[in-house]
Amino acid sequence: MRTATIRRRGRRALLIVLAGLLAGCTTHPAPPISDSDLQLSQEFGLYTFYWVGRSFHGIDLTAADSKRDYDATVGMRVYYGNCAKSSSILSTSGCRLPLEIATVLYRPHSNVGLGPLRETVIRDAPAVVFNGGSSIEIYTGHLAIDINAENPRLARAAAEALVPLNRTGPHPRSLAPPKYIPGADPRAATPTAAGRPPAAGSARPRRG
Repeated sequence: MRTATIRRRGRRALLIVLAGLLAGCTTHPAPPISDSDLQLSQEFGLYTFYWVGRSFHGIDLTAADSKRDYDATVGMRVYYGNCAKSSSILSTSGCRLPLEIATVLYRPHSNVGLGPLRETVIRDAPAVVFNGGSSIEIYTGHLAIDINAENPRLARAAAEALVPLNRTGPHPRSLAPPKYIPGADPRAATPTAAGRPPAAGSARPRRG
């Protein structure tokens, strides 16, 4: 799963770099996402996936997955900003976007070796924070929402601002509690009497 995620991330990062090239100059950033591409993303109907709007903290949305991009192992993703400079314009190994959000149907997973994790609650849903605070995984409904940002402040701000991209209507501030116990087989999980799974102590967030 991790190999597939890195490979597909690299492919999307390369597309963002090439978009900048097509804009006319290697120093030009990729343009904001087009209306037509955004509409394709909004037509995805398998499940709700999340974003933080067309611009967030001054960073434009530059790409978003659509139905044709969907891969169950990495979910549906939105990409903000442009890659940091790397040694080569075609090299994505050192390329990291300022903000990336992925929404995936939850599967039990382990992240042994990722480093220290901190359990928390964000918008009434259990979550884990890792990568020094720059990465967050939130558990809600049947989903896991992965946020990877350039710094902890941006990651937390994004977590607080998440709204559905492909659903209309009012969006409640609170996220629904997960319908599974993080770290356990969701087919066998049952909620607690209070309707809230126990804290995500055994959960190990995937690497984005």
